[in-house]
Amino acid sequence: MSATQEKTAALEEAREPPPDLVLGTCSTAYGDKTGEGKEADERDTDSHIESECDPDEFLVQFEGDDDPFCPLNWSFRKKGFTTMMYACCTFGPQFSSSIYGPCVDDIARLYKVSDEVSTLGVSLFILGVGFGPMLFAPISEAFGRKIGCVAPFFLSGLFSIGAGAANNLQTVLIMRFFQGLLGGAPVSNSGGVLGDIWRPDARATALVCYSFVVAGGPTIAPIIGAAFSVSFADGWRWTQYLCAIYTFVVSFLIAMFVPETYHPVLLSRKAKKLRLTTHNWAYHSRHDEWDLTFQLVVTKHLKRPFQMLFTPIVTCMCLYAAFSYGLLYLGVVAIPVEFRVIRGWRKLPSNLPNLGMFIGIYIGGVLNILGGIRYKRAIRANGGKPVPEERLIVMRLGCFLIPIGLFIFGWTSDPKYPFIAPIIGVGIMACGFFTCFQGCLNYLVDAFTLYAASAIAAATFSRSCMAAAFPLFGKAMFTNLGVDWGSSLVGFIGLAGIPIPFVLYKYGPTIRNRNPYSIEATKF
Repeated sequence: MSATQEKTAALEEAREPPPDLVLGTCSTAYGDKTGEGKEADERDTDSHIESECDPDEFLVQFEGDDDPFCPLNWSFRKKGFTTMMYACCTFGPQFSSSIYGPCVDDIARLYKVSDEVSTLGVSLFILGVGFGPMLFAPISEAFGRKIGCVAPFFLSGLFSIGAGAANNLQTVLIMRFFQGLLGGAPVSNSGGVLGDIWRPDARATALVCYSFVVAGGPTIAPIIGAAFSVSFADGWRWTQYLCAIYTFVVSFLIAMFVPETYHPVLLSRKAKKLRLTTHNWAYHSRHDEWDLTFQLVVTKHLKRPFQMLFTPIVTCMCLYAAFSYGLLYLGVVAIPVEFRVIRGWRKLPSNLPNLGMFIGIYIGGVLNILGGIRYKRAIRANGGKPVPEERLIVMRLGCFLIPIGLFIFGWTSDPKYPFIAPIIGVGIMACGFFTCFQGCLNYLVDAFTLYAASAIAAATFSRSCMAAAFPLFGKAMFTNLGVDWGSSLVGFIGLAGIPIPFVLYKYGPTIRNRNPYSIEATKF
């Protein structure tokens, strides 16, 4: 026999199915070779391909409500640790975004540019955070939350080192953009993680605790940035190195000690384990049925956040979340103008009123927790199923607090008023921001649980675009219009957004029932 003939014979032999492979109760051509199996061999070839087994007979799913393999049934301690670690992960890019702010004038003097040009380091970072989740959230929904979060987050630390070691402004700005692009991965994926491990009746409280850590970034970071700026000759470089160290430590802890949470990926792993232990290759999960080709990832998964962004209900939530989030960074700009320019405070003390925003955020968190207690009753009344519109109850209060806080901050900015008055205004505004922003996230997670990462990615993209613009025009607006009229202008915009939570509370179910992503999210 020639070599070619030997290779052909080997290939033919490899194509033959294993003689002892029996798929459960399936009756196929690949059964045994005795009795009915021998008769099957004598049938027409086309009939050999047919199978009488139920395709869902070996479908791997979670085994009831007490399956320990399901993240929803993890212990409270395990859930709390996972939530804390992902909160610390998301804290990183939020902290990095605003720690640069107090160093803007140092960088402007070093590279001989205007403050507006050096402020691009803040805006480009936030813009990168907006695009990052649009890329990495779909990846997390295809390959798992952990790989879609930790890998890009770790790489962002390398760009943070690059920004600190840069010798020209162009390099600083480029490094800051990619630092935000990769660091933005946890911003959306962490919201998906909370949807994976917490049941609807407890998810709101968990999300509030998670957001306490996250919201502390933009409010605490300017104080630390100002302290570095006045303490070191190249203090702004050390702010970047600090961010890199934090990123590497948190990435290592999550990679080593935090398990995967995404249900489809976990079921796929469970099916693989069953196939290997039972030698029954029919075991599979829904996730295994996905043909995750590169083309599919690009055309479907990466497009999903953009497609969701243009559905009516996601558009409304994203616009309001974007406005609320933009106020956070507008406050970071407005506070130094008020207390350093108008009241003449020094650099570090002029950033301390950011603590007023931090306190307001915590008060807003308490309101959200109280709203979560009410939501538990709504869940029980609905048979344990999520009721997204009930998340808007507290938000309907917060939408009034935003303009009220802005008006108080603006019209008490004159030095003749005590300094505590504008700080109270900032706190009220921050309380409204947190209740509204939290309401938007809770609503999106409840309405699109399976695709929560993509929904939050859409919200992150829109809010980051707005937040990136606010630092660029905020200082000029408050300087030219004055803090009083600058705050009032934004307050009037806040008044215009008040109807949004009321309209969605009434018509939200009807709109959601027409949303293909909300319908598809219930299949798993």
